[in-house]
Amino acid sequence: MTSNGTPIELKISTADISPKPTALARAQLNLDARGAVITAPFNSSDPQTYNSAMSMSVYDSLGRDHQVTMFYRKTAGNTWEVRAQADGVDVAGVTSTLTFNTSGTMTAPTGPFNLTIPVGADAGGTLTFGVNLTSATQFGASFATTEITQDGYGTGRLSGFTADDSGVLIGRYSNGQTRPQCQIVLANFVNPQGLVPLGNNAWVEGTGAGQPTLGSPGSGILGTLEATAVENSNVDLTSELVAMITAQRVYQANAQTIKTHDQLLQTIVNLR
Repeated sequence: MTSNGTPIELKISTADISPKPTALARAQLNLDARGAVITAPFNSSDPQTYNSAMSMSVYDSLGRDHQVTMFYRKTAGNTWEVRAQADGVDVAGVTSTLTFNTSGTMTAPTGPFNLTIPVGADAGGTLTFGVNLTSATQFGASFATTEITQDGYGTGRLSGFTADDSGVLIGRYSNGQTRPQCQIVLANFVNPQGLVPLGNNAWVEGTGAGQPTLGSPGSGILGTLEATAVENSNVDLTSELVAMITAQRVYQANAQTIKTHDQLLQTIVNLR
């Protein structure tokens, strides 16, 4: 159904969806307050020059994923330095500085900070995205990352689709994204008994059915759709089985009657 309510044939697009470069990444983590202050120069290859690290994937404009590693160095009480590495190459300089209060809650930065990484000339040369660590804590517990999210994704290929109770067909793609494809409409008739059966559970409008009323599922007096379900039968299997056995017995009785009648006729013929 089109946006103006006109019903058309259902069309499902099998085209791949375009990638989306990462614009914002979020991480929820805890930095160990018991960690020692590090004064040695930073070296991503030497774990002694940083306290902890975490990795995440981000996407460029061509849908390629890049592995970004964030290093955390405690430089003073309640103060941590953040450095980064992308695809094994160090990002020059300090990315951000995190400060915490005496309760272990972050006081700065108060919002996302920008991180720029190289991604190749074919994707614009660099990718700049925000990193939000405002929910980070500094407690006397081991370093732990409880959640990492980012809003980018690579190109996706249609892998299947489902329908919700409003009749919208939702395409599922290989990159984890979903897209609405189209919507199924329902029709109601003044006299449903006037519909003409075509077989295979298909019906066509008849002269006695009246004009159809079209609409999206769940609107007005129209029902909803049930996806991935089979309609239950209204047939009582026990009653139908008994009726079938009864019909078989009646047929057998009739067959015996005909057989007896034939035998009587044969006997009369033989008497002559």
